[in-house]
Amino acid sequence: MADPLPFSPALRRPPEGAADRLLVVMSDIEMGPGGPLDDFPHSDFLGEVLLAYGREPFADLAVDLVFNGDTLDLLKTPWQDTHPHHITAEVALGKLAQIIEAHGGFFDALGEFLAPGPERRRVWFVVGNHDIDLLFPEVCDAIRERIGAPEDSVRFPGIELDIGDVHIEHGCQSDPMFAVDIEEPFLEHEDNRILNLPWGTIGLLEMALRLQPVLFHLDRLRPRQTLFELMPEVQELLRSVAFRYWTRDYWRNWLRQRDPVKKVSWTLFKDIAYRLGSSDFELSVTAKFQALLKDGEHRVIVIGHEHAAGMWTWGGRRLLRTGCMRDEYMLEDEGTAQRRIPWSWAEIYLKGGEAVRSHLVDAEGPPSLPGRVPESIFDVLPRVRELLATSHGPEVSAAVDEQEMDEQESEEEDEP
Repeated sequence: MADPLPFSPALRRPPEGAADRLLVVMSDIEMGPGGPLDDFPHSDFLGEVLLAYGREPFADLAVDLVFNGDTLDLLKTPWQDTHPHHITAEVALGKLAQIIEAHGGFFDALGEFLAPGPERRRVWFVVGNHDIDLLFPEVCDAIRERIGAPEDSVRFPGIELDIGDVHIEHGCQSDPMFAVDIEEPFLEHEDNRILNLPWGTIGLLEMALRLQPVLFHLDRLRPRQTLFELMPEVQELLRSVAFRYWTRDYWRNWLRQRDPVKKVSWTLFKDIAYRLGSSDFELSVTAKFQALLKDGEHRVIVIGHEHAAGMWTWGGRRLLRTGCMRDEYMLEDEGTAQRRIPWSWAEIYLKGGEAVRSHLVDAEGPPSLPGRVPESIFDVLPRVRELLATSHGPEVSAAVDEQEMDEQESEEEDEP
């Protein structure tokens, strides 16, 4: 069988005996439920890439595949045609079932990769802001069952992972918008255990995802500022929707419903004020991890979250930021061209638990599937202008009005 990797792995193999374990760290794959809104339609190809790490020149090494957050896009996957913000184990499993059905090649490959056993092969799923549902033990058990591997082979360390002197985490914990309360990851609500979602996640579920059917491809374009310069109406629409939600809907619902998931704090207020005022909704978390390099606790730190590959050093220590694996495109020629951004992930070789070599790997990945990329990014402008004409969009307006009616009816029923 031909080597499926679109690069030469032999060029990256350390000298014989220099390492006994290889960590392969990927982030931001964002496998969804299939269809045009799914940002990752390449699970079969990815499965072949993963299986190559069990063959030469890696066959003599113990190999850990670390999926460092946002592997499964459980955030944008609907449940019964809705995006509820009260996530129970039943809801999470319902979303997971759709992803498993759409991406069988990925799970099949993991089962084959793990066949030699946990002494030689392990898989780790670190929690990111798109797959917080991995905190449910029921979700972890369902993934293990689908892969068909023993518990020791498929592991769920939570929000971070240390292997030897290598530290791995997605990075969202350093963003107040998406940081999970690790002291209280679950809440009790109406006799159900639900995820204690970060406020940014709730905002995406209640606000941003209502625009997904219109803007889904624009979300895959980089750089974001160039997109806004080419189509200022898109930025105006997003700002309008966000302003209405964060200055009215979120707070009013918090006051009326006392929803346990919705919380108000000074940190939240300051962060919202900054993001609305600057129109900068994408906070970089890299600076925090650059500072961590200086404390000397870890020789290598690996993060994701920002969908942009990068590397920083401090003496012999190294910070690697993996790029994303989902479909993303670079805007060129005033928006008339969209060039596929290569996949990017990390390889770290260890000897006796100490990192001896680390680097990023770039690969072109498979070509975009037919019909996945519109001929012109400007095709969406008429619909954007229609939504903008209502100041916050009919989908959002209808949802808000319906919610207000439900709240009013509920209040009337409670009156003596």
